[in-house]
Amino acid sequence: MVSHWQHSKKDYQLLMLEKVETELKFLKTQLNPHFLFNTLNNLYYLSTQKSDKAPQAILQLSEILDYVLHSNKSVFVPLENELKQVENYIALELLRYEDRVHVTTQFSGDLNKYAIGPMILITLIENAFKHGVMPIAGKAWINLLVEDKEKGLSISISNSASNTKPGKGIGLENLRSQLDHLYKGEYSME
Repeated sequence: MVSHWQHSKKDYQLLMLEKVETELKFLKTQLNPHFLFNTLNNLYYLSTQKSDKAPQAILQLSEILDYVLHSNKSVFVPLENELKQVENYIALELLRYEDRVHVTTQFSGDLNKYAIGPMILITLIENAFKHGVMPIAGKAWINLLVEDKEKGLSISISNSASNTKPGKGIGLENLRSQLDHLYKGEYSME
């Protein structure tokens, strides 16, 4: 009876692990099409302007898509890989918005020791552009600060949006669910 109970407990734990992995994969598939749609809109804009910047943008999109395809196979990716794709994403957005937005990025400390859930930072940067740049008629700004602090990794993203309502969109809700699964309450998000 004890042996049967232990076996049942082990089966239950495996089932719960599979459930969490399935939920993470589902959340990632919801994030990626939204990201891809916005990026393709950026490329469409460049093509309508017959911009010489289009080939570089296609290369950056190619790198991002390669990252998305390969990162979905991992629960965590090196932070440096995520940051590289964030830089690609920002470059694509800057091609679209040109001088209507100023983006500042600052990375400090030993960031090589960190791994992060894939697409977390890209989702946040995408939100910063969507809600902090698109609705603003004049000059907009976005600041990204990633720091290695004594208590762990600190990520701060701010933008020029004056909206004081807390975000409740599908992207942020999916991100919150992903963080809950990955970090099990060992994080804070404001």
